[in-house]
Amino acid sequence: MSQMLRLASKHSHRPNRSVRIVAVLYGLSASLFLCAITFAEGPAWKVFSNRAGWSIGYPGDWTIGSCRSCKDPSAPEVFVDFFPATDRESGWVMIEHLADKPSGMTVDTWFAEIKQTNNLNPRLKERSFMLHDLPALSVRYRNPNNGGEETETVYVMSGSRTFAIGFSGEKPGLALEQFGNYNTFLQMVKSFGIKPRLPHGTSSLSPD
Repeated sequence: MSQMLRLASKHSHRPNRSVRIVAVLYGLSASLFLCAITFAEGPAWKVFSNRAGWSIGYPGDWTIGSCRSCKDPSAPEVFVDFFPATDRESGWVMIEHLADKPSGMTVDTWFAEIKQTNNLNPRLKERSFMLHDLPALSVRYRNPNNGGEETETVYVMSGSRTFAIGFSGEKPGLALEQFGNYNTFLQMVKSFGIKPRLPHGTSSLSPD
């Protein structure tokens, strides 16, 4: 690892190589996190990757779905659902690639906008944090017209790209902390990563 970092410093004027090194480190971090989950929790986790550039760990017995007409959940323009093997009422996870942040707009201003436009329900609480060096915003919503049903969405940005990691269930009136799959959702959020976007016209497999 130290040799890799020295190599990145020595050739810092070569952006193609530095981007590739960041991608490798990103992959190693995700792998180490998933190994920690496997050994600590017992059940093996899998990794799902989407062509929009994101990946996430999820329990191995959960299933993946998308819209009925979307045959390929790894396509960059579709949302992806992660459903538990049993007790779906205790919560599932959905990831969506949102619109890119407009040029010239600050991260805080963009988060303030999408947290309202992406979900019109009243907000109970929110928290800003860094997810693997990426700015993120967690927002808790409550639907007043469905028995007080709560949902939570974590918005994550990489450059201008914006993604939403949502958690929903079917137990109106209960706080999300009482849902059986809420802690799994939090672990999945921690495993979420976005590959750095390569400079225009370059490839991660281009020669040195």
